[in-house]
Amino acid sequence: MMLFFLILLIMNLSFGDTAETSFVFENQTIGMKKEDGETCMSVTFQVEILNEQNNNSVPIDFHLPSGVIKGKCAADRKSEAVISSTIEEADGRLKTLKFVFRTEEMRVKRVDELRWILNKVVYVEKFAGSSAVFESDNSSVIFSAPLTQKYVCEDRINVTLHSENFDFPILVMFSPEIDVQPYGPKSNFYLCERTRKRTLSESLQHRSTVFCGVVLAISSIAHIVGHMLRRHFMPHRKELYENLDRLPAI
Repeated sequence: MMLFFLILLIMNLSFGDTAETSFVFENQTIGMKKEDGETCMSVTFQVEILNEQNNNSVPIDFHLPSGVIKGKCAADRKSEAVISSTIEEADGRLKTLKFVFRTEEMRVKRVDELRWILNKVVYVEKFAGSSAVFESDNSSVIFSAPLTQKYVCEDRINVTLHSENFDFPILVMFSPEIDVQPYGPKSNFYLCERTRKRTLSESLQHRSTVFCGVVLAISSIAHIVGHMLRRHFMPHRKELYENLDRLPAI
């Protein structure tokens, strides 16, 4: 009997460490914390939902921190991490946006690298006993970064969701700044490909503009200096210029 209670006590202690709680930080970031207070998942971005039924073009804001936050952190590197936000409208309509993360070995620059990916976004709407479920494609990789790094993106990213029961899609629009780390506390960041390409292009364009300005300035100065030298060292031109200076004003 004593052995049974001892085993039960050990099991309770072991599973007690896995308790997780949700949090909202500065009305922008949502996430999960372990029982010891360590952050095991954090998500920061603004989201808009566009229902494209009847060619609708007006998105609706989905403020994640305003909802009821639920989720679970990954138990290990091979487990999924999930976080969701559920908002109840004044008419009783429930809207839930869920994000599912997992890890995968990916070849990057000829090297196999363990990365986390956001591979599924799910939108669920319930009202008056009925529900509609929209999901992203199972094969999609929406966000991806090395396992120990957070994903940062300063550009808009759109994800299309589909439903088996409806013939129109729903667009989930992520607005910058996007800051996501689903596996462990925040660490050094991984800048998304789109932002890297844009900043590189802007940098090259800026350098090109500066270079053209410098060349133009040097050309103008050279022209002025050449004009002064010709006037000074060519006597017949110098006399002509001086005569022009003495002409009466009209």
